[in-house]
Amino acid sequence: MRVLWVLSLARAESLHYEASYKGPFSAGKHLPIAAVQLDSEYKALPSGEKVLQTTMHVTSKPYDFVEEHFPFRVRYRSLYAPGRKHMLAVEKYEKTSRIKHEISWVDVEQHQLLRFRHKGKSVGQRLFPVSLQNWLEPGERFEFHKYSRHGFRKGLQDWLSMLQVVRTLSMETGRVYRFPVTDGKHLYHYTVKVQKQHSIEMMDGSRRKAWKLRFDAVEEGEPGPAHRPLYVWLADDAQRTPLLFENRHPLGRFLVRLSTVQ
Repeated sequence: MRVLWVLSLARAESLHYEASYKGPFSAGKHLPIAAVQLDSEYKALPSGEKVLQTTMHVTSKPYDFVEEHFPFRVRYRSLYAPGRKHMLAVEKYEKTSRIKHEISWVDVEQHQLLRFRHKGKSVGQRLFPVSLQNWLEPGERFEFHKYSRHGFRKGLQDWLSMLQVVRTLSMETGRVYRFPVTDGKHLYHYTVKVQKQHSIEMMDGSRRKAWKLRFDAVEEGEPGPAHRPLYVWLADDAQRTPLLFENRHPLGRFLVRLSTVQ
């Protein structure tokens, strides 16, 4: 029986990527626009339960043109409970011309998803969960904002925990997996299809065998797709390292390529 990666991560993993854009605004050339870092490690909750924390940092800082005209900083952080097979919390931090900072937390007993905002106005009497206190900076305060409209669903994931779970699954051409996924506010129904196995070129010119997956989503209660298909290539090895992400937008093609592993 194969041991799942998400249950056997022996040490912290840090993956580094370069995000680029190709389209009419770059004269048809690949233009680097952001550095992306994806970190995974186990954390212990106050209860002693071990959970997988995944953090994604995205920044325009290394790229002068983007930093001068459209600077941004993004952090997504996720807690996934392997034993329960669902996410526990997700943090979203976005800094552009203004800052948005929100944490969503699953109250399993009440089957609710609670949303907390940074320095928001307190609504009701729900306190910020003790299990997430170590996420906060000294002096940082989060106030209860509201309950999510969709509540808690069995097997609920956020985008990062879904990616981690997909990395553990059996890869076979034509295989289809489905997940309920939340961004804290909306509920999406994702379909992940294993399209094929082939080799892709890496940034250093080498080639690696990979599985190509297609991610599609519909938002609950809304017609049509929630976004254009997202394609992800996972290495054909025990770690299933994400090697490449691709999204084709009406304004161009966005790629996120693995550069280094630490």
